[in-house]
Order: sequence, then C-alpha cells, then structure tokens
Amino acid sequence: MAKVLFLQDLEYEFLGPMYISSILKEHSHKVIMRIGGRIDDFRSTIADFNPDFVAFSIMSGSHHWALDMARQVKKEYGIANIFGGPHPTYFPEFIEEKDVDIIVRGEGEEACLELMDRFDRKEDFLDVKNIWVSRSGQIHKNEVRALCEDLDKYPFPDRELYSDLKGKVDLSVRNVIASRGCPWHCTFCFNDTMQALYKDKGKYVRIRSVDKVTEEARLLRDVTDTKTIYFVDDVFGLDSEWMFEFLPKFKEKVALPFICLVRADVVCRNEKYAEYLADYGCMSACFGIESGDENMRNTILNKNVSDKSLYEAADRLHKAGVKFRTFNIMGLPGETLEDAFQTLQMNIDMKTDYPWCSMFMPFPGTKLTEYAKEKGYLPKDYTIADLSKSFYSKSSLSNHPQIRQIQNLQNFFQTVVLWPWTLGLVRQLIKLPQNMIFTMWFGFVYFVVYVRSENRSFWRTLYFTLRNYKRLIKR
Repeated sequence: MAKVLFLQDLEYEFLGPMYISSILKEHSHKVIMRIGGRIDDFRSTIADFNPDFVAFSIMSGSHHWALDMARQVKKEYGIANIFGGPHPTYFPEFIEEKDVDIIVRGEGEEACLELMDRFDRKEDFLDVKNIWVSRSGQIHKNEVRALCEDLDKYPFPDRELYSDLKGKVDLSVRNVIASRGCPWHCTFCFNDTMQALYKDKGKYVRIRSVDKVTEEARLLRDVTDTKTIYFVDDVFGLDSEWMFEFLPKFKEKVALPFICLVRADVVCRNEKYAEYLADYGCMSACFGIESGDENMRNTILNKNVSDKSLYEAADRLHKAGVKFRTFNIMGLPGETLEDAFQTLQMNIDMKTDYPWCSMFMPFPGTKLTEYAKEKGYLPKDYTIADLSKSFYSKSSLSNHPQIRQIQNLQNFFQTVVLWPWTLGLVRQLIKLPQNMIFTMWFGFVYFVVYVRSENRSFWRTLYFTLRNYKRLIKR
C-alpha cells in the first residue's frame, strides 16, 4: 500500500484532501494530515510514518509556503511531492518550479487513486490522466479524464483526516457539498476556465442524490460536534425539484440549521424557494451582488443578474425570515468611486444582514484580468507573482486615479451597511491616507460579521484567527 502525508499550514478543514483521503483509504492506502508552519513541526511524523509522498492542496497564495516546505522535505528526506487544488489546476506551469514532482489538475479522486495503485504495483504512472509529472528534466503532460457523473460512487469525505484540529478550532460548522459545477460564466471567476478544461469530458454540473447528502449530514450530526451544516455548492438548489425533495428529508432526519450559497435569479425563479429555505432550517443564505452598477455587473462581469432580481431576492428572503450575506467587489477595472458608493447604497437599500466586500483580485487566466490588461489597468506582463497578498489589502490595479479612496471605502463597507448613519463620516474619512487604524477597524467588524453570520464560537474563532493571522492574510 502507498502512504501519503498531507501537509498544511492553515488550521482549517478543506474538502479536497478529505475526498482524496477517503477514496485512497477505501482502497487500503494510508493517508494522514499534519498541520504546522515549519519543518520541525513535521519531523516526528515523517520519521514514524515514512511516507511515499508528501501532498499539498493549494490555492494561489498558499503555494509559496507549500513549495518551500516540499523543497525542504525533499532535500532532507528525499520524499517525492504531489500538488493538487486550484493553483496547479489553473496554473499548471507550476510543474516547472524546481523540485516539484507531480501536479494533479481538476477533480483528483480517480487520478490519485490510479497513481497510488500504480505506485503500489511498482508500475510507471507517467500517463495517468489529470497528472503532470516532472522527471529527469522532462515534463510529461496528460489530459484530464472524463468527469465522474455519478458523485454517489465516491465515499464520504474523510473527516478524521483533520483530527489534529479537535480542540483547537470551532468545528461546529462543517462543510458539505451536494453538487459540483456552475453553469454560469462570470468573468472574475475561474469557473469559465474549469469548464474549458473539461470541454467534451462529460456533464459539468452534477448533483448527488438526496439520500446520500442527507446521510452524510446525519453522520456529521451523530458522530461529530457539528451544530450547523454549510452547503458550499456554487449554487445550492440549482435544481429546484431536487431541493424541494431534499429539504424535508434533511429536516426530518438531520434537523440542523444550515447555510447555503444561492443566486438572486434562482431565488426568484420559484415562489417557494425562499419559503423552503426558511421552513427547513436555513439560518443564512449568501449571494453575489459584485457591483451595484447593473451595466458593469452584466457587461463587464458577465454576471447576468438584474437589479430587479437582486432586490426581489432580498425582499423574498427578508419576508421568509432568512438572513442573508452578500458578496461585493470594489476596485473593478473601470469602476469609479461613485460606482463603488452605488454598490454600498444597494446593500443599504436591501438591508443586507451580513455584508461582505473584497478588493478585486486579478487572477491571471480569468477574462476580467485580461480585460484589465487590455484597458491598461494592469501591465501587459502581469503574472500571478504580482497578486496582492489578500482580498482585503491594496489593489493590484495601476493607473486608477481613485483607487486609494476605493480601497479605504472597502475598509468601511460593512460599517456603513450595518450603520448607514456613518455614511457622511466615511465619505470624509476615505480622503485620508490609508493607515493601520482603518485596517484594524475593518478586521474587527469583519470578524464580528463572520462569527454572527455562521453562528460560530466567538472565543474559538478569535483563537483561530490569532493563531493563523499571517497565513490568512496571504489568501
């Protein structure tokens, strides 16, 4: 059997490694996860477990730490490494980095299983689909395999993989995914790139069966300290018939409050949608506004959601008694300060319960980033290395005359939505230079909104934030 050691620097559960772990363990391979910041945190585990591979599931930002750690492990122990997750999927040139051995692109369950099975049988794995391999100065690239249409065939995520986190962080809110894939093509999102990667590779949007999702949630309730389920589908209830069948069973057999991600136009599509969320335990629904300017939202961002749908969705959720979180972006290419204020005002008008706002992160490979380069907001040679450290730090855009004030406004976005009487004061404050006080105030309000919106333990979440602050700001 093959032995895989996942290494991670952030004290947080990610579904990707848990799905990989469960399918590998189902086929008798051994998988463990350790979390730490330095190689000293992993030495005893490496010595005792003696892994065949060290694995990292990485986003853009976390790849710096992971690459450095993989190099240290390879230098001292000679252990090969595997990188999966969003970063190598969207930036496969990562395989060209010195000391990177293997990357996995796209959905990795079957690819990782085939890789470990072949390794266990001492067979070569250079042609395994979804995998790129660097060996002896050559890079072997393979296409992705067809998508798995029957998601029920996969075992439930391995929740024991993150056993190290017990007692350290608030695990009362647990993520569950009922479907994979999003049918829309927003220009700021990587979903468009993923759809292109899997073109002609099978049905892109797939939904698990009602019984399987219900059973996973019930087990979480019975076996762990789970108090809230967070459905992290790109759009929950995309198939309304599925949702209308699922929610009554979920309430009958699980009876836990839940959080979900929705779209305003999907909420408006059926008069019963918001009422079902309320009747069967939804404590918070989240949807994207992105920009309060309808033309920018639908022409530049390709969101294809009207102002009418946004206001109607908010009204329906309010009337049903479901609190909601909105996602907003500031510092978009071509956005003016007054456009940003328009986004703010829309949230005030719809009485957003849990406002959330980031600065635009121009990830290379997205259509919106290409648009920003074409219009001169970003240099032509802009790369992933030029990204700012966080969604909440300074903008990466250049040649934007009002970007400083927009950045300051982002710091006060939640404040003004929650307490609209501060709007006049904030209009004056944003004229000042950026400073640590603005940043600290933003962090405080963001923390409070996050804890309330997800019903998390204040003290455990504060403990987690303090322990992981430096790592969080890089994501």
